[in-house]
This record gives sequence, structure tokens and C-alpha cells, in this order.
Amino acid sequence: MLAWWLLLLPGVPVSAADDDVRLSLEVLTTLLTHDQEFVRGAAATALAELGPSGTQAVLATALRDPSPRVRAFAIQTAGRMGVAATLPTVRAAANDPDSNVRIAALSALGLSRDPSVVGVVRQGLNDKDPIVQLVAREALVRLKQTTAVQPFLAAARDFSPGVRGAAMGILGRLKDPSALSALTLGLHDPEPSVRSFAAGALGDLGAMSAVSALVDALSDQDPYVRNFAAASLGRLNAKVAIPALWGAVKDSDSLVRVAAAESLVRLGEGEAALAIRELVRDPDYGVRSAAVGAMARSDPSRATALALETFDDPAPRVRVASVQALGRIGGRTAIPYLRRALLDKDLTVRAFAAGHLGAVAGGKKP
Repeated sequence: MLAWWLLLLPGVPVSAADDDVRLSLEVLTTLLTHDQEFVRGAAATALAELGPSGTQAVLATALRDPSPRVRAFAIQTAGRMGVAATLPTVRAAANDPDSNVRIAALSALGLSRDPSVVGVVRQGLNDKDPIVQLVAREALVRLKQTTAVQPFLAAARDFSPGVRGAAMGILGRLKDPSALSALTLGLHDPEPSVRSFAAGALGDLGAMSAVSALVDALSDQDPYVRNFAAASLGRLNAKVAIPALWGAVKDSDSLVRVAAAESLVRLGEGEAALAIRELVRDPDYGVRSAAVGAMARSDPSRATALALETFDDPAPRVRVASVQALGRIGGRTAIPYLRRALLDKDLTVRAFAAGHLGAVAGGKKP
């Protein structure tokens, strides 16, 4: 409740929109000092919704967090804000003791497209972790220092499943047509995690010639592979896959059903939204939250009502999904609900409510 008192402090702007933005920033500032890592991580992630204006001090706190996970989230936020290359802390994080922080830093620096970070990124080529090396190479491609994809094609055949999966993810993001063969072969990798990466990467690649292989992957024994395959078919706008996706709506795994229904809605099969709505009542809170997100992405006209229905779900994760959906598609009509969510008993829900409230009140487009 204390955060609401901030509205009474001297010097607070008189407009309701300014009040909401200031309140949102104060809430996130407070949550970034919480003793629980997952709360600070949620606040660091939600901070990205506000954008860089007036948030530098708060972001700096998150970038110095003792938890590697929170630092990685904060670096991703800096990347989403478009300020990663300007922050010495992010550049220094390319040498962080934790490999996940180094990966986040190199990725954010590559996406910045700022030529001044090339020297920092090149150091990642000598990293002891092969996945960090791959991310550094990807960053150099984005920085236009190379166009070679051969190192990634070679890594897609590495003995380590982790390296193979990372390489396939990068090949999909780079959208190089020469990666099609390697990614299609990846659908037959003995490791389910690698097959999942390959299925997702084929959707990123945007190659319609992969549709047949992805339809076959809907029968994979691993549900994660089927999930990624179903999602990729929707991203590829593969109308030829509609019958197979309707079959996947009856999959034994609920998350596969969510992915298939979302893809069908994207492909113009509006009645598949009924399957998403049904999955909002699933006993698994992970499925319920995925269903809310799927509706927000595929059918915004129906998603607002669905988000309001799940706003009081007993699982915090579902309430976070509802807050995110309202923040991204609800416009200014979402403001009263986002204010209410600032009083949620779960601190992660408060964090995302603050981020989205500040964004909507400040007029920031999602």
C-alpha cells in the first residue's frame, strides 16, 4: 500500500498520466531491492516496458545486482530499450564470470548495430564456453563484420547437444537460406532439445519448403518438439498445414494444443479461438497462462475479455499473463485494471503491472 502514498508527495506532476508513470517507476525501484531473486528479476524485466526515459538510475541498479540471473534480465532490458551499447556496465558484462550474463551482453551488443562495440564483441570469440563463442559470432554478423555462416553450420554437427541447439537457434535468427538443410536434419537429431531448437528455427528462417518437415514433426514423440513445430507452422503462414494443425489441437499435451490453436487463428481459422478459451480452464497454471498469451498474440479483439476473466486466477503466473495481455492490447482502458494489479498479493504481478501501467499511461506503444 505504501506505493500509493507517493501520489501525495510534494512535486508529483498533477496529471493522472504523470502520476501513473512516476508511481510505476517507484514500484519497480522498490522491488529491485527485494531480498528474493525472482522478484528482482521480474522487476528488471518489467522495466523494459517503460523505455529509457527517466529509468537510467533504476536500470543501473539492476545491472549491478549480485544475482547473475537478474543481471542477465537487466541486460536484456537495456537491449530492448536500445541503450545497451551506451552503457559501460553492459560492455563490461561481456567478461562477466557467469556465462549466461556474457551471452546476454554479447547478444544485446550485437543487436545494437553500434560499430563501437565490435572490439568488445570480438573478445567473445576466445571465450572458454563454445556457446558464448557462437553468440559472439552471431553478434559480429549483426554488426556487419562478417557474413559467414559456416561456423554455425559446423556447430550444428557438434558432439554437444547444447552447442548443436544453440547453433540451430542462431541459424534460424540469421535467416540464411543455406541453413535450411542443417535445420531440417536437426528435426531428426537424437536429442529432443535439439529437435525443438530446429523446429523453432525453421519458423524463424521463414522457408516455406520446411512446411512438410514441420508437419511431420507434429508426430514427434517429444511434446516440446510438437509444440515448436505447431508454432512455426503458424509463423510460416502455412495454410496447407491447417488440417494437420486441427489434428494437433487434439494432442495429448495441453501446451501443444495451445500452440496449434494459436497458429490456426493466425491462419484465419477463427473458430480455433474456442480451443484457446477452453484451455484457460486447464488445471495446469502453465497451460492457462500460455493460453492467455496465445490469445493476445493471435486474436487481440477477443483477448481483452479473456484477460479480464483470468485477472483473478489463483496462480500468479496466470495473473502476470493477464496483466501483460492487457498492457499490450488494452490501451488506456486497461489503466484501472493495471492500477488494481499494483495491489496484487504477488510481487511479480505488481512488477509487471507497474511496467505496463507506466507504458500505457506514458503513451508508449507496445
